[in-house]
Amino acid sequence: MPQSLLNDQFAHRPTGSTTAALIVLNHHVAKLLETISYVRCLVVDFSKAFDTINHVILAQKLDKLHLPDHVHNWIINFFTDRTQSVVLLGKLSKEQMITQSIIQGSGLGPVLYAIYSSDLKAIGKDTVLVKYADDTTLVYPDQTDVSFEDEFSNIKEWSKQNRLTINISKTKEIVFHRPNPQRFHAPAPLQDVQQVPSCRLLGTVISSSLSVRDPVDYILTVSSQHLYLLNKLKHAGLNLKALTVIFQAIVV
Repeated sequence: MPQSLLNDQFAHRPTGSTTAALIVLNHHVAKLLETISYVRCLVVDFSKAFDTINHVILAQKLDKLHLPDHVHNWIINFFTDRTQSVVLLGKLSKEQMITQSIIQGSGLGPVLYAIYSSDLKAIGKDTVLVKYADDTTLVYPDQTDVSFEDEFSNIKEWSKQNRLTINISKTKEIVFHRPNPQRFHAPAPLQDVQQVPSCRLLGTVISSSLSVRDPVDYILTVSSQHLYLLNKLKHAGLNLKALTVIFQAIVV
């Protein structure tokens, strides 16, 4: 698979991580703020993206990779002719064909999603997309060749063509700016998209001032909650070995 397909994808690759994605995001924002007054950042939320991957569209995208026939056929075989059923009150339902979604928990599923979303690109020459699995963030300078509305329309059109749904209520915009609030005037927000001073992204918090206080406070708050839980478990009689395992899992 051509490496260029995954240049903006930081998940499910040897050199990728949430840390790498956040570093690239912060680098682009800080670099742009050296010459312009603000940078708009759109944090896009796709509703159940992994569960709504269309198999026909995925097969079409695999065709364009010109994979060896035996590899292509093996992948197609992997996600086709699968069925599911449910048990309710001891009764088993009829089997239904699974015509969408990747196989979560498999080694191949995340790669298939990366391929599926690889043709989602920004249209502006100075606009950057940073992806981590289905977490998609658009970095947009205030002076470029296309409008912010056009960039968002492009993402919405791609979503429509690829049978994915954007969750508007969870999609947020942050406007990063230089530390001169008295001179800064925030641009008008996108229709139906909330403009916020900070939001959660990739396990941390990013803020419009690029301050490290917000992510540190977030980590301390979550850690404090987990330590409170450990204290409750200790008083409930959980042994030290089990407490250590839980501490490593949810705090460290």
